[in-house]
Amino acid sequence: MPESSRAIQFERSANDVYVSVLKSAKDTTAEQIKTAFEMSRFAEALLVDENVFEQVIKNFKQWQLSEQTPSSRYSERIATLEDARLYVIISDDHMTATLSCDAAQGGTPIERQDVLEALKGAGVVAGIKRKMVDKVINHAQNVEPGSHFDAIIARGVTAKNGHNAWFERLVDDARQRVLRPQAREDGTVDMRDLGEQVTVLEGDPLLRKHPPTKGRHGCTVKGDVIEAFDGEDTDMAPGEGARFDDNDPMTIIAARTGMPWFTHNSASVDDVLTLKTVDVSTGHVKFKGSVIVTGNVTEGMRVECTGDITVAGYVDSAHLFAGGSITVRKGCIGHISSEDEQRLQSDEAYIPHLSSKLHANDSIWCAYAQYAFLKCNQSLTIDRQLTHCHVVCLGEAFIGGQDNSARGKIIGGTFETCAHICAGQLGARAGTLTRFVLSVPPPPVSTLQALSQLYYQLRAITYRLRRVEKGITRCQSLANSEQQKSLKHSLVTGAKSELERLRSIQNDLKVMRASLKNHTTLRIMAAKEVFPGVQLEYDHKKLRIKEHRGGTLLLLKDHELRMDILR
Repeated sequence: MPESSRAIQFERSANDVYVSVLKSAKDTTAEQIKTAFEMSRFAEALLVDENVFEQVIKNFKQWQLSEQTPSSRYSERIATLEDARLYVIISDDHMTATLSCDAAQGGTPIERQDVLEALKGAGVVAGIKRKMVDKVINHAQNVEPGSHFDAIIARGVTAKNGHNAWFERLVDDARQRVLRPQAREDGTVDMRDLGEQVTVLEGDPLLRKHPPTKGRHGCTVKGDVIEAFDGEDTDMAPGEGARFDDNDPMTIIAARTGMPWFTHNSASVDDVLTLKTVDVSTGHVKFKGSVIVTGNVTEGMRVECTGDITVAGYVDSAHLFAGGSITVRKGCIGHISSEDEQRLQSDEAYIPHLSSKLHANDSIWCAYAQYAFLKCNQSLTIDRQLTHCHVVCLGEAFIGGQDNSARGKIIGGTFETCAHICAGQLGARAGTLTRFVLSVPPPPVSTLQALSQLYYQLRAITYRLRRVEKGITRCQSLANSEQQKSLKHSLVTGAKSELERLRSIQNDLKVMRASLKNHTTLRIMAAKEVFPGVQLEYDHKKLRIKEHRGGTLLLLKDHELRMDILR
């Protein structure tokens, strides 16, 4: 053995490491001790100080000068053997367990049994990744001594609610298809070409039901079950002109030839009435189905149907009422009485009687309209111009195009809406009063659905808590006290879990109700110009344009009327 090895030795006492230096090794240096330590079996131990080797030499020299040195070797503690340490950290929702590790420093390394006991002690019994346990052990052996690392060792299973029953439309809805402008080959949109009428033959499939799915319960890493909700079922019902398929009760088929239309869970087929014109020779038209007029609807006539109305010509001072959509391919012309015209001069808020009326439960498409009352629950599309009309529209309005490409005009009249409007020009050079009466847009359907789901969960939890309350009352009647105690403990534990979910849902409801007080920004876009006389109104507030402007964006934002340059 070399002299240096005999002169410098290392010993272990419990978890401490000592260096022993031969008294006669007077020339021993701190570097020699450090080198010998790094070559020893204690090299990974935790030094008591970073300058410990210099301190040892200093103390060794003083010890040599001492008169009382009966021992032949000097010994001093220089390091500590640190075993590996494990901590299990469980997330607040009990869905993940993280193993927090400090690698050994000369002490006992991590072993499989250590990991399993740490998990057991933390109550982790589910979702343990067995392969990750091996990876943690291997990683701990290869990292720097004393280094820290974390590893997710267990994951809970998220509860998966079932899907509600849903309905697949197998053909287009005629009430929507008729108002869909067609794309040209160059990518632009032809606002006059609305596509062909959608028709089906007897026996054609219309609607298919996809049944609800079961929910899949989840589980926390502690083994607690997270309850999932099954999807809700909704019955499918054929409407008029439709029936169930004899070979497939989940499919509705056409019972006659006609135009298909849909509600959420139903399909119907309208009969189609085709007329060359509607005038005194035909009389008023009232029809269960859709009506197509290849010519004009003349003055004083009325057309009423449960489906769509399509007029290839003009509507002249006539009334049209459709359960679906209305399409007037040329124009709608009306008149105003002289009395109403005079009253408008003195009362700007007065709504005059207009001789033409188009009222659709769905959408309206018209080439142009003048002195007409237009009301629709969905979108309004005007190809060229609205002049002195009274419009009530719950959907978006496109006057001569969309966004910055819009070139249509809105001149005079009153436009009531809770949705966006795109036009090229608002008002006229003469300063014609053109009113836009705005209301707050309704919340998105997805928000209402989410709110409904939260209320459903709230009712379900309330129901389960009532059952727990009844169970606690009933368990008092059990003769066996141990059984009574065990059952009561189980019920109380379940109640605590339900109360946690209840508080979470109540917080979500509070946030959602607060969000409903806000509204999406309502935009009226004038792509080309705006003239004086254009007036916005909302909740007793008014914003009137007093100067000729270029492209302008008029806004209802945060319940305030605003104006901005169109960029």
